[in-house]
Amino acid sequence: MNKRKLLVFGLFVVLIAAGFIAMQQFAGMKELPPERPKRASTNFVRVDEVTYEEIDTEVVEYGRITSSQPLDLIAEVGGRLFAGRVQLKPGVNFRKGQLIYRINDAEARLNLQARKSQFLNLIASSLPDLKIDFTEDYPAWQAYFESIEIDESLEPLPEVTSSKVKTFLATQNILSEYYSIKSGEENLRKYYQYAPYDGSIVNVNLETGTVVNPGANIANIIRTDQLELEIPVDPEEIRWVNEGAEVEVSSEDGSQTWPGRVIRIADFIDPTTQSINVYVGVEAETNSGLYDGQYLRATIPGSRLEQAMQIPRRVLINQDQVYVVKDGVLQSRRVNIEKITQDQVLISPVAGSGLNAGDSLVVDLPANAVENMKVTTEVGGGRPGGNRPRKADSQSDSATTENRSET
Repeated sequence: MNKRKLLVFGLFVVLIAAGFIAMQQFAGMKELPPERPKRASTNFVRVDEVTYEEIDTEVVEYGRITSSQPLDLIAEVGGRLFAGRVQLKPGVNFRKGQLIYRINDAEARLNLQARKSQFLNLIASSLPDLKIDFTEDYPAWQAYFESIEIDESLEPLPEVTSSKVKTFLATQNILSEYYSIKSGEENLRKYYQYAPYDGSIVNVNLETGTVVNPGANIANIIRTDQLELEIPVDPEEIRWVNEGAEVEVSSEDGSQTWPGRVIRIADFIDPTTQSINVYVGVEAETNSGLYDGQYLRATIPGSRLEQAMQIPRRVLINQDQVYVVKDGVLQSRRVNIEKITQDQVLISPVAGSGLNAGDSLVVDLPANAVENMKVTTEVGGGRPGGNRPRKADSQSDSATTENRSET
């Protein structure tokens, strides 16, 4: 029985081995497909002809607009606070010359009237001596005495014609009393706060009816007809900005524009932003849509470059070099960078071995680009707008970069 099993197993193994050998023989008889020739890789680059032309530069920056004259209304005298011709509340508008608030001046006014009564008494007691000793000056002083009103401001003293008259007036304390009253009149004006310009109340720190002390901050106001746009400019860009330049101020979405002018340029760097602040004056008319604290865009025209070219920023290599195609290979050229924006670079000619007019500038590089690489060129619109003069915007449209053809 065991011999029979061994015989069956042996036959099974022989059959499997014979089948494997036959399969190998048939597989060796199959013809292999012909090998395809390998295609040589080609590096395509997009080029643009170098052309220098006149270009007007401009600086585009963003900043917040504020009032040109914010003021803190500080009490110079003490007393009870009363409302003026406008309501003393935040957001209230006022016109130039309107009374914003007043402080109770009853006591100060009565004291001033008492001083004027004493002054009248001094002049009245001096008139007889003036009539006898200074006959020519007497009529003027008599008329001045009769013109004095207790509730009105004092008129200027009559002209002193001689040193003797001056000595007489000084000995009678008329001069000192006159100037003391004028000081009191000036102090009385401090009880009334009139609007220095057209504006709005921003904050109110003391309500009406409160007894205020000298030095108390009553309210904060801003001027609304003259605004300033403060924009930070990179120190490398400040050379393009000139004081007095006309500026186009616009909303962030560009739906509204207002005219402006550069009114001053700081001569120091802001340590927090490492930039130089430029201030643009903007006049706001009624319902102009300009508000204090608004975030706006300013387009400042700069100098004109006689020979310049605007190229995509992505083509720069080693900060100040680009590739050109010469005799079918890549070669590097140095460029003179005048201005760098977010997506564009403004360059000018370089004497000697720089980028020259007529060169084939590579505007789309392969990832493995190296010096002397053999390439095949495609002429493409590396510079939108052809050869016509145009402005170099510091916030160039990034769609030019996004939509370029990929090779």
